[in-house]
Amino acid sequence: MRPHRRRTLLTVLVVGASICLAAPAAAATTGPTPKVINGSLGSPLAAASVALETTTGYCTAGLWKPRILVTAAHCINGDGAGAPGFTAAELTIFAPGSDKSTGPSAVKVSQIIYNPNWTKTRDDIAFLVLDAPLATPIITRMATADEVAALAAEGSTISYVGYGLTGPRADESSVTSTVPYAVSQPMSTRTDSPGVFELAGDGVHGTCAGDSGGPFMVAVGSDLLYLGPLSGGSGPPCEDPSEESSDEAAIASVHTELIAAALAAAGEAADPTACAQGPDLKRECVGGRTWTYSFCWSARKATLQRETAGVWNQVARTTGRKLRACGRKTPYEINFTIAGEPGAVRYRVVLPKQAGLARGATDDFTLTVT
Repeated sequence: MRPHRRRTLLTVLVVGASICLAAPAAAATTGPTPKVINGSLGSPLAAASVALETTTGYCTAGLWKPRILVTAAHCINGDGAGAPGFTAAELTIFAPGSDKSTGPSAVKVSQIIYNPNWTKTRDDIAFLVLDAPLATPIITRMATADEVAALAAEGSTISYVGYGLTGPRADESSVTSTVPYAVSQPMSTRTDSPGVFELAGDGVHGTCAGDSGGPFMVAVGSDLLYLGPLSGGSGPPCEDPSEESSDEAAIASVHTELIAAALAAAGEAADPTACAQGPDLKRECVGGRTWTYSFCWSARKATLQRETAGVWNQVARTTGRKLRACGRKTPYEINFTIAGEPGAVRYRVVLPKQAGLARGATDDFTLTVT
């Protein structure tokens, strides 16, 4: 690594409870269930939410790819531990964001991919492969585990849209909604299980029975990130008011084997990935098409250049800010955020001769987006 610069000592987000069962069609199920109460109608995120019916109950799913839905495993197999679940023929889906009273979609589920040995703290996620494209997804990609962790550390507010009950589960007059409702909740820094993220409820707004498997999403830059399906919850406004209000969801992107199987079965492309590598830059990959160059340098003025047909052209310039975390020898943080295009493109950061840099310097790298 060049003596004039080093990696910024900061984390950069680059763009960068109990199990909940499906809502019953007849008899009530036991145990806490997810809950959408006091939500809002007309959310533009409703286009990512799909109503899902089984032969005995209701759930929600998220449209990740034109031919792939993601829902909770317990919507497919409520008993878990290897018990037989529903078959693809026993599932009915509706157009994304639609009113269920208009009838189901002609598109059918052709394959179900999940871990039949899921538990309430592990693998509560299922991928539904469709026999035809259902719609064009508004979700850009899945959030990486690091992105989910960064969002949780910041207490970020994320959104959910589903078709569950609009009143407490104990209220016999409560019914599942025919239209999708949206609710926003702050993420919690607490988590009891790996591969799971938690949300703190306010006791007034939340999801309910029938919302299991619905999508949690957040907009980051130009991306709409899919974090994972709703798995569990407790406390008001849906459950026992004496309990703490919270929800749990599976982190979708960590289930790499299930994802690979679903993509192969559906013939869909993987989410985009941006990877940067250079003589002085170890290969570094992030989800999405955007990558951020972030290094501490001994000088503050820099330009970003891109090679096109053998010619280097300036595309951006910056003046670095002095950052205590960078230390005394390389005190200036130099940042360039690059929105990459499919394929490999060469870039270089150029620092001319200036105070702190007697001879000038360049930092070459290739950004590959797949």
